[in-house]
Amino acid sequence: MAHQSDVGRARARAATRVFGALAQCIAVACSDPAVSTPPPDHDSGPPAPVAVELRPGYFTFEGEPMKLLSAGAVLPVRLASQGGYAAFVGARVIGPQPGPAGMVAELIDPTTGEVLVSNARKVRLQAAPGGAEGVQPGPDDSADFLHLVACPNYGTRMVHGLPWELALRMDDPRFTGEATIAVVPTCMQGSRYLRCVCECEPGYVFAKCGAPH
Repeated sequence: MAHQSDVGRARARAATRVFGALAQCIAVACSDPAVSTPPPDHDSGPPAPVAVELRPGYFTFEGEPMKLLSAGAVLPVRLASQGGYAAFVGARVIGPQPGPAGMVAELIDPTTGEVLVSNARKVRLQAAPGGAEGVQPGPDDSADFLHLVACPNYGTRMVHGLPWELALRMDDPRFTGEATIAVVPTCMQGSRYLRCVCECEPGYVFAKCGAPH
């Protein structure tokens, strides 16, 4: 009986030594950078938008480059294909590469801060002409400009010949940027000048200026 007890105790001591060595191996492996597990792959989400600079401008005529605006400059208002009279505005954007980008334009009453008209669309931007810095809408298609159909004017303030604020901003998750400039919307087309001025007067009602176009 004594012999069997000694054998059992010997086996127990051997088992203890084996488990102790195994525990040490596990501890060393866990602390060894060579065998450490990689950190979890957390989703960092979309990249932060890039800040860009906007320099407001407007469409002149097909084939001619966009003209940049200075503070207080005339903003031409012309007959729009969808009816009414519109300012076709855009911006030279300093920062992004050529390609499509979303933009928003607003014409704002500087006396009240109210938005008279706004337009949002995706425009195609290409390298500015003459080696100038930035990208801007091309000269061949007014569809790449934002159409602010300000007249007929259903607001309470004359559009033609008075100072307004033109606001432009990026509407694109890749970019952030905005610009506001004082402009004077002005009817430009000779044969339609009087009709344009009439429709730009405040409080327009149907057929106020004669039969619709």
